[in-house]
Amino acid sequence: MRPVVELQRFGTDAYGYQVRAFARDTKAASDSGVFPSLEHCLFDAGASLDNYFTSVEINLEGLRIGPCRTESLRRHPSNVAQRIRQHLRPA
Repeated sequence: MRPVVELQRFGTDAYGYQVRAFARDTKAASDSGVFPSLEHCLFDAGASLDNYFTSVEINLEGLRIGPCRTESLRRHPSNVAQRIRQHLRPA
């Protein structure tokens, strides 16, 4: 099982996340607080899940970003944030 981390934007540079057991679940297993940056949000998600899962699926407001190792979320949140921001840039 690979849980889904659904990232949400709250304002210009504030983020939160929900963890769901499966991509199609409508009910979140948990909600985070609101974090002052995407990197902080990703670090918190990685730190809270790293002991239980080796990887997660990441979505940003319904847009599938893809799989990510929880260790990367915890150790390299800036790199993961950069990857997410690249997904959001127009082609």
